[in-house]
Amino acid sequence: MDYQVWTKEDYSDNYTKVDCGDLPAAKREIEKAVKAGREPILTLEVPYEYNIKVGEAGSEVKKSKAKPDKGARAESDSEVRRGDEADTEGLDQGSGDNSAGHSAGD
Repeated sequence: MDYQVWTKEDYSDNYTKVDCGDLPAAKREIEKAVKAGREPILTLEVPYEYNIKVGEAGSEVKKSKAKPDKGARAESDSEVRRGDEADTEGLDQGSGDNSAGHSAGD
């Protein structure tokens, strides 16, 4: 199994990793780091397998043909109706004075 010895750099948050093939080599790297005034971290490489199967047990995944998109439609011959063009009642037109010292609510 492979061991890794991690030591933090002096003036940053970065770590330096040293790969060690066996435990005695990892011990030597740890001793070097401790003598240099650093706090080493020892990690161990653990082999694992990651396998995901999607579906129900004993069933096959069905392959379907692509279906046409029903969202796209052909152009229409109908006209777009306009809304009510009459002025909306109840809105104040203001006094018409646009000078800098005059506001619409005065």
